Amino acid sequence: MIKSVEEPIRWQSLVDRQVELWKQREQEVPETEDREQILWKSAVITISRAYGARGYRIGELIAKRLNWQVYSRKLVEHIAETSKLRHKIVSDFDEKKKSQWFSSSLFNPNAYSSDKHYRHLIQVILSIADHGQAVIVGRGANFITEKENAIHVRVTAPLKHRIERYANKMKLSYKEARKIVESKDRERADYIKHYFNADIADPNHYHLVVNVEHLTNEQAARIITTSLGIKLGSPTPDNTMPDNPPL
Repeated sequence: MIKSVEEPIRWQSLVDRQVELWKQREQEVPETEDREQILWKSAVITISRAYGARGYRIGELIAKRLNWQVYSRKLVEHIAETSKLRHKIVSDFDEKKKSQWFSSSLFNPNAYSSDKHYRHLIQVILSIADHGQAVIVGRGANFITEKENAIHVRVTAPLKHRIERYANKMKLSYKEARKIVESKDRERADYIKHYFNADIADPNHYHLVVNVEHLTNEQAARIITTSLGIKLGSPTPDNTMPDNPPL
């Protein structure tokens, strides 16, 4: 798929705005913040998804509900590959913090030093997670962000369901859709195997696995946010501010 010329321009504008929001948040002096507020402000959700399981759309709904930001696979890759944007995102992620993350994360530090793409991707994801209030979709974020107040989710559905849904959406035959869906599943599985030496479908890598075959996007989003609240030991906050659109 050819990337739209407008897409990188829009992403740059959104990254600039997000960095400004981070700066504003850091400069704010809260009158009183209890433990629950602090937990939710630094929390992170990662979503790994089978192709055609609506994982990104569900991530968008979660971000809208919590007034967070959602980072797509393509956006994270673009930031990692664009030095100017990458510097803006990771500039305040110092070596001390990086060392703390490495000590608890599941990725291989040796690969970090030898693969530039991998290194940049790790830096971007760690920096986004460090600021909190983020939904990160794809790119093995669950293997990187081992924060105590993160929840790692696998969104999936039976292969037949995903193929039929994709065929209907794209007006393709079942055979054509199956070829594409299975190819995308293999591509994602190979990526995780290559960079993290792990099976993307292994439920042990996630706090929560959601089968969306009989769920709406809204129901799945509610299940995930509620599950994060249970993990944090804090009810889901009521954040309905409309001025923080998803990236």
